[in-house]
Amino acid sequence: MVPVSHCWTPSGDIYCGCEGGQLMRIDTETHGVKVLYSPPIPKQVFKSVSKELSSLEKEKTMSPVPDEDETEPSPSAKDQGNILKEGSINCLALHKHGLFAGGSDGYLRNLHVTKDVVQVADSWKSGSPISSLSWTTNFMRLAVGSTKGSMHMYDYSSPGVAELLSDTHFGNFVGIDFLAPGNQHCVSVRQDGKVQIWSLEEEKLVGSVYIGRPASCIAACPSSHCAAVGTLSGHVYMIDTTNMENPRIVHRLHIHQTPVLQMVYDTEGRFLITGSDDGNVFVADARPSAEFKVAAQTEVEGVVMGIATNTEQKHGPCKVIIIANNNNDVMSGANKCIQFDLPDDLIKALPSYLASKHCDLKDDVINKMSLNLSIPSYGVALKSDRVFYTMASDSKKLLQITLPEEPPKKANNKASYLQPDAEFPAHDLAGGTLTFSLHRQWLASAAPDGMLTLRELDDPEHPMNVPVHSCFMGGVFETRFSSDAQWMVTCGAGDGVIACYKWNFTSSGKNKATGAIEAARSNNAMLHGTRKSEDQILSGLPDWAEAASLPASRTVSKSFDGQQTALEKALEQDEIYMTPTPTLAGDPTWREVKEMEAVRAEDMEYSDVKKDLRNDIRELRRTIQNMMKNNETLPDIEKLGHDEFNLDSEEQQRLQLEGEQHVQQIREEMEMEDLAKMYLRELIKNECWDSMVVKGRSIKAFHNAVEVSNYPMRARSKEEQEELEFVTNVRQIEIAEMAARKEILDVQPKTNTKDKEKEKSGEGEGDDDESEEGDRQEQPATIGSLGAQYGGANPLFYSQFELHTRQQKRNQIVLLQDAIYRIKDTFNKAFDEVYKQREQEIARIGEKNQRITKILEDLMSTEGMWQPQMDSFEKPEKLLTVEEEEVTVDKFITEEQKAKIEEDAAKEAERKLKEKGDNARERALDMMMGGVLEIKKEDELKKDVPVPIFMSAKSQDEWTEDEKKVHAEYEKKCKELIEEREKYKKTLEAELKKIQTIIEDTTANFDDRLMNLFNKKIKTEMVVFQEELKILRLNHALLIDEELDAREEELNRQLNAKRALKHMCQQAVGQAKKMVDDYRDTYDIRVAEDKVMEKNFRKEFPDVNAAIVDQLARAYRRRPRGPRRPHVDTPIGGNNPFGERPLSARQPSNTAMLLKALEELDDVSHIPEGLIVDTSVWKRMCGVRREKVISEQEVKAQALTLADMNAFLQRRQMDDEQLKADMEDIMEELNQLRDTRLRFSCNLQVQFLLKQGQVEVDSGPFIPSYDDSILVHRSVVEDLNGTIRQLGEQKIAAMTESKDFRKGIHSLEWEHKKMVMQIEDLLNKAKNIQMLKVSRELQEFLHNEDHEGRRQQEIQILEQTLENQRGHHDKNIGERKKVLKKLRHTVRKKEKDNADLDNQLEEMNVCVAERKHINDVNAAMRNNTGAQKRMQDIVQRRKLVDLAKAQAQEVAVLRAEVERLRMRTFPALVQVER
Repeated sequence: MVPVSHCWTPSGDIYCGCEGGQLMRIDTETHGVKVLYSPPIPKQVFKSVSKELSSLEKEKTMSPVPDEDETEPSPSAKDQGNILKEGSINCLALHKHGLFAGGSDGYLRNLHVTKDVVQVADSWKSGSPISSLSWTTNFMRLAVGSTKGSMHMYDYSSPGVAELLSDTHFGNFVGIDFLAPGNQHCVSVRQDGKVQIWSLEEEKLVGSVYIGRPASCIAACPSSHCAAVGTLSGHVYMIDTTNMENPRIVHRLHIHQTPVLQMVYDTEGRFLITGSDDGNVFVADARPSAEFKVAAQTEVEGVVMGIATNTEQKHGPCKVIIIANNNNDVMSGANKCIQFDLPDDLIKALPSYLASKHCDLKDDVINKMSLNLSIPSYGVALKSDRVFYTMASDSKKLLQITLPEEPPKKANNKASYLQPDAEFPAHDLAGGTLTFSLHRQWLASAAPDGMLTLRELDDPEHPMNVPVHSCFMGGVFETRFSSDAQWMVTCGAGDGVIACYKWNFTSSGKNKATGAIEAARSNNAMLHGTRKSEDQILSGLPDWAEAASLPASRTVSKSFDGQQTALEKALEQDEIYMTPTPTLAGDPTWREVKEMEAVRAEDMEYSDVKKDLRNDIRELRRTIQNMMKNNETLPDIEKLGHDEFNLDSEEQQRLQLEGEQHVQQIREEMEMEDLAKMYLRELIKNECWDSMVVKGRSIKAFHNAVEVSNYPMRARSKEEQEELEFVTNVRQIEIAEMAARKEILDVQPKTNTKDKEKEKSGEGEGDDDESEEGDRQEQPATIGSLGAQYGGANPLFYSQFELHTRQQKRNQIVLLQDAIYRIKDTFNKAFDEVYKQREQEIARIGEKNQRITKILEDLMSTEGMWQPQMDSFEKPEKLLTVEEEEVTVDKFITEEQKAKIEEDAAKEAERKLKEKGDNARERALDMMMGGVLEIKKEDELKKDVPVPIFMSAKSQDEWTEDEKKVHAEYEKKCKELIEEREKYKKTLEAELKKIQTIIEDTTANFDDRLMNLFNKKIKTEMVVFQEELKILRLNHALLIDEELDAREEELNRQLNAKRALKHMCQQAVGQAKKMVDDYRDTYDIRVAEDKVMEKNFRKEFPDVNAAIVDQLARAYRRRPRGPRRPHVDTPIGGNNPFGERPLSARQPSNTAMLLKALEELDDVSHIPEGLIVDTSVWKRMCGVRREKVISEQEVKAQALTLADMNAFLQRRQMDDEQLKADMEDIMEELNQLRDTRLRFSCNLQVQFLLKQGQVEVDSGPFIPSYDDSILVHRSVVEDLNGTIRQLGEQKIAAMTESKDFRKGIHSLEWEHKKMVMQIEDLLNKAKNIQMLKVSRELQEFLHNEDHEGRRQQEIQILEQTLENQRGHHDKNIGERKKVLKKLRHTVRKKEKDNADLDNQLEEMNVCVAERKHINDVNAAMRNNTGAQKRMQDIVQRRKLVDLAKAQAQEVAVLRAEVERLRMRTFPALVQVER
């Protein structure tokens, strides 16, 4: 819920309305919020949600059922007023009889809130969103404001009825001007197109009309009651204001394609000049009799920013000056100035002034000059004598410039730039407008600073400034003089306000205003006749309508597709295609219409010529096409390019020139963009690089992903150094003061006899104290960080237990910041050492890589080489320079650069040519040593042994003995060369491996050192975070201290205010008591007097009989029956829910009614029957009764007054008691705050650095909480642990004693159980013995006493049996082994037989295969060959095979014998190849 409105209730609660239609009530005492009403969620929301959910379903078997709401009719206006929905409680106003709410739906609702139930009692529709509500003082009428600018007065006594107070249209003004005659009415236009006419004398809105389009400017015609309104669509609407109350639109012109920016009438109302950003300024006839026709145009470069006119002679030419901007930066101001003259007969002799059928004016005829402003400016005002004024955009000056008599010869030469003749102070903000009074002596300027500046041209140095609009709302948009210069009107840029000012002339001012008044009279007299006739014509013009403004002829007759079809057909048939004259569509501009008319006239005039030209072009096209076809058939060397068939060389040159200009423009834009980027780069570089004393960089490991960065550091500012120096001095003074104080306090009183000895021994004691103090230095655990171990030590640090005051905390923060700086600086020094080592390692690797490269070249190896480089993270300065290889595009080289490069290349070639001349040194080196000064071994090994000539010229059989010796020597040298190469190769490989091993070892050592630095960086980060945590805690403590101070100050202020109120209340109570006592005395006196009157009644009639007096007394006590007082709402707080209840003394008095009733009762006719009394006596009684009645009424009034005074006194006493209670509460809170401050200053938050075993707090799920923890010294814990250990040992000893005692008890119990069980066993044995049956064996055992001999005999028998069984077992094993041996022998025999059978089987398979093959080959010859012959062949083949096998065996035996004999003769050095 978003609150948007609220109102107070008499009980102190707040009703709050929300944006979503919710109504809440807020209890200001308990701060409770209760939602009284929340509008239900619209069913459309459920529909949209259901639709979204249903769209996610993939299967839909049934069509959706329509909702019930779709068939329900929409609620009526009355029902809508009774429904609270979103946006219906945007403003609230409380009444005694309900809560009134207004919202964006335009309904005013009366809400009754009863027991937290909200009901709409009544509603009224305003017709526009309600934005504000306000009651009158008597709460009878409610002012209702809307966002549309309307205001209604709602009468509570007549529900549903409201009176419209004003209906001012809402929106910012974009233009204002005075209507003719120029001093009675003004016309304005708003952004949305609302034109309004205002009366200056009556100060009210007279009439208005809506044009239906967003407006941009307005101008009023001096020669008629016509106003021209420019729009953002380029249209100009003509407004008839002859009937001020009902203005109307009579004509519309479409002049520009873009918004109309400037529009001005000349002083005589003949011409209307308009300007925009489309490059043209148009001149139209301003007279209604001429139907506002546009006459001509002239070209203006850029955006028109101001137009000014001046007519020096009566009905003479009109001088026009225009300022414009042509650099696409309108905010910088105008930089162009165009001046031309409009002749007085321009409309009558228009064709003679036109340069073409496009209706553009001839520059020489209108004396057009295009000039440049040396200073960009805003606004323009033209004076006579070629002088105009403008406001500089950057110097806050008003410039006076004189136009040249003749135009400059060149457009951009020095003469074309206008220089100011004089400068005067102007506005503080750039922008604004200028305007002259009619007599051209007063100049007014307005600007976004909200000031209206008026100056007299005779004294321009002393202007008069009037603040008219707020500069925060855009200041002044436009200002205008009335014709007699007695009035000034301005409109704001963003406040929607029109300000009207009238001169309050002094005696001298009236004389100066005479010229303006006379000029206005003369101008009105001159234009009176013209204005009258033109107004008649203007009032007779019909109302303009949108449909009537579009001619039917301006519609598209043919489609583009039809034109394309006709063109393609004509090209296919090689016919002449005539492009149809285009037609205008929609709402064309005047320029487009003129261009179309010129095209049509040109078509009509030159139709025959165009036809002949088309025929010639067709013939020429055919000729060129034939030439191009013939060109395709020619050889490539004779072919012409397609560009050589281009006959329009001028067009080609023009296109090339345009392309070059476009390229040049793009190049300039890129240069400016590059310049801006360079400027931004310099800013970033100065801020983030140059200002750094230590540049941020990192170091990367060679063989892993470890990366360590340093701390970028700026130089300390002068303020930081001064602050650090101040804190250091203060801290040193404090330490010295503490040492002196301690020394004074530690001095013990000494006797006078031993002063000298004690002085001598004092030095030693001082040394001991210093050593003890050194021993008592704080440890890192209590310091809270390890900064001292990483370069952050400082003896000036405060102890964490001494930071009580703010200054100490601030000083500690400064010292901690200095420690952080030094810690980072220490790490950076170590970082720099490692960084230098990396650079050195990379340099060494580079040197070694040179040797590796040489070795790899000698080895002719393609093995890669590792060369580490430093990237931009390690050398960030690389980012500031761009290398040639980083640029992916070709560099643009100008002609001058090309010439210089060619010149340098020629010089280099000439130098090399000179060096290649007759150089005696190089020539001698080549002749004597082959061009080298040192012969290297590797170069010699690369050379091959020269081959003797005879080896290539002769065959080996033709060689002589000498040549054979030379060949042998050649082979020996080749063999030696190969051996040397192998040795050198192994040497190079060993050297390569050694260098690579060295590189790997050194880089690994560096990585180890970098890892140490990385660990140090982590610890340094930890230390820095510890120090920063201290700083954060101290800053937090300072903030809390400041909050406590602020709260204490606020409580003291409240206490002083309450004391002042208490003093005033005490005085008021004392005065009230005094007044009540005095008035009580008066009341008592008045009551006593009234009683005396009652007692003295009989004394008033001493001359009357007592019986008659009694009857008169009864009549005296009779009172007339007072009439019932009608209930009327008192004006004091009648409907006001916040009004005070009327006092009793303020109730209407009944005295007058009683006296009136007494007059009737005093009549003689009311004398009681039977009472005979004189009339004079009756009248006397009536007079006494009247006095008594008046006295009674006075007593009643005084009694009521006394009751009110007592109630007032009681309220004052209650207020006094409440103030006293409030003071006590404030004092209690103040004391609590002081206690809190004391606890805060003493209960310091200290940071400790403890080991894991020293923290005995249970860790939570994330971070342990130390809120309920305490810090104790370790000695306390150790003592407690010792006590616990001692008590534990005592407990263990007691437990051991108890255990031993229990052990004895258990032992006795066990012995007892044991004996009981033994008894049971013995009893069981005795029983078993008694029940035992005696067998024969048992009898033998019992009769034989030699039990041992009998046992030995049994053992011998068993051993003999065992020996027999063992012998029998060995015999069986021997027999089994013999059988197994026979079986194995049989198996081997069978295996051998199987092997023989396998061999026979293989031979038989071979024989069978051969026989089968032979049988297959000789199958056809079986009948011719006999079996005998085949048998012989088989036998012969078998014999030959056996012979070959035998011979092969003999050869093998002989070869083995030969080898044996040879080995026995001499040793063999070379293995014989077989």
